[in-house]
Amino acid sequence: MNSTLWRIRLLKIVCVLILAVLIFNLFKIQIIEGEEWANVADNNRFRHLVELAPRGRIYSANGVELASSVPTYVVALADEQNKDRREQTIIQLAGFLDIEPNAIEEKLSKHRRKFEPAIIATDVDFETVLQLEENRHLMPSLVIQVDPQRYYPEKDLLAHPLGRVNKIDRRGVEGLERSWDEYLQGIDGFSVVQVNVDNRQVGDPVNSTSAIPGDNLHLTIDTRLQQAAQESLRRVLQRLRDEGKANHAWAGAVLIMDPNTGKILAQVTEPSFDNNHRYDKIWWAENIPEEMPDWAKKLTDRTYQYRRTVGSTFKMVTGLAGLETGVITAREKIYAGGRTRINNQHVNDYGYAVHGNVDMRRALAVSSNIYFATVGSRLGSEKIYEYIEKFGMSRAQKNAGFDDISLDEQVSSLDYRLGRTWVGGHTVQISYGQLNEFTAMQMGNYVSMLANGGTHYKPYLVEKVTDYQGETVDFFEPQILDQQDFSPESLKVIREGMQQSAASSKFLKDLPFAVAGKTGSAEHDRSNRKNKDRWRDTHSWWVGYAPYDDPEIAIVVFMEYAGAGSRSIEVARDIIDFYFDLEK
Repeated sequence: MNSTLWRIRLLKIVCVLILAVLIFNLFKIQIIEGEEWANVADNNRFRHLVELAPRGRIYSANGVELASSVPTYVVALADEQNKDRREQTIIQLAGFLDIEPNAIEEKLSKHRRKFEPAIIATDVDFETVLQLEENRHLMPSLVIQVDPQRYYPEKDLLAHPLGRVNKIDRRGVEGLERSWDEYLQGIDGFSVVQVNVDNRQVGDPVNSTSAIPGDNLHLTIDTRLQQAAQESLRRVLQRLRDEGKANHAWAGAVLIMDPNTGKILAQVTEPSFDNNHRYDKIWWAENIPEEMPDWAKKLTDRTYQYRRTVGSTFKMVTGLAGLETGVITAREKIYAGGRTRINNQHVNDYGYAVHGNVDMRRALAVSSNIYFATVGSRLGSEKIYEYIEKFGMSRAQKNAGFDDISLDEQVSSLDYRLGRTWVGGHTVQISYGQLNEFTAMQMGNYVSMLANGGTHYKPYLVEKVTDYQGETVDFFEPQILDQQDFSPESLKVIREGMQQSAASSKFLKDLPFAVAGKTGSAEHDRSNRKNKDRWRDTHSWWVGYAPYDDPEIAIVVFMEYAGAGSRSIEVARDIIDFYFDLEK
């Protein structure tokens, strides 16, 4: 009897425990994990699809599309609960894509967002997409999406400033693409479709939101002028190498600005590259000459990311400072006898030429180092640096205020005084453009200020932003950063000296109007020289504006290791011819 009662009690206890376990599990499933299981059920019933937004386009001032978004195909697989169907789909898909099934398995295993399809392949060609569509019945979880990818129709035109986009997260990582990413990024769309037990879509989307394309950038660049400047720079560099005048003349830059607004009309860096293959080693190997040195292949934008000594193009700073402070007058003459010593520094004019007694205008025309070294020694370094700052060329003024491309990608000028014991010889050398280094952007602003009378306009590249419907989002007017009260008489003397300098060039003699300009033959840092090739250590510069009486464009030409500054004038002439349509 007692044995029977004990068994009944034990049975009751077991039943109570089983009931408690069932109640607990029911509570856990319905209450604690209810939301999670509901999501699982929904994920089995619904498929979440993302519609990727096209990135905003980039246009030139004359309406040429410089950056666009082209549709490419992406193949993905939705989450599949049926193991047999999952395995069959993987095998079928691997055959069409010509990849190993294990590779697909690995991508699926790493995919955590089960409610979204896992991407298996990108940039799938159209023929493969057609084959997949024809055999979709064999792969119920197959999803084919359109992915807008960045494309640069003009290839190597303006490649450096445009920058690039990371294909993975579709965000800008260099150049304008990075700096204006907030505008260019669109808003992705989203749709939810219902699927049946076979994982096939049933009916129209339950919920959907269309993608909104990114905003468009409209630049100040004229692609026709950009192309003309690029072709001229490339041709002249090639000729200098072919003729043996400058074997290392592979790189350079051209900057063309409107001196009355600060608009950048052309921004050229050479060598350039197809922006669709920016980091494609195969493309570089097939398209870039083997003899091109590695230093020239750098993807640095030589207009604003690169600084070099500017040689005699700096002499207008010293000359204007001398006139403004009264340490010299326009008519005072200094004897330029070919060579001399100033402040214990050996100074000679180019080729040891004897120019005799020269005044300011004549000194600019013949580019006398002796004259400007004398003026600089009278001024002193602090006064020279004061005028460097007036022209927006100081270390603190990165690229004269140009910030359309991220600040951390810009380069400030080199202040030679920092970390050095200053001596009089240093003052002499900076007086005619040695030691200190500047970017082409700073030089463009400097010559623009000479042309317009002392107004420092902010250099800018983006004129307006529009949305995908063409409505203006932002518009950027010319912005004055500073205004110098230079004496009109002093400016007139400097300009006349520049005009005489330009008139002496065979490339500029037959123009129907006068041009102001100045050459610069800038010595490279000789302490880093690896050989005795004379021209390897000399950079060629030309800065100027046209026409002389009513400036419309300011031009900077820089050719690295190309030799005498006079060699850059040929590029400047090509630009002037094209801009003013002089060939007709």
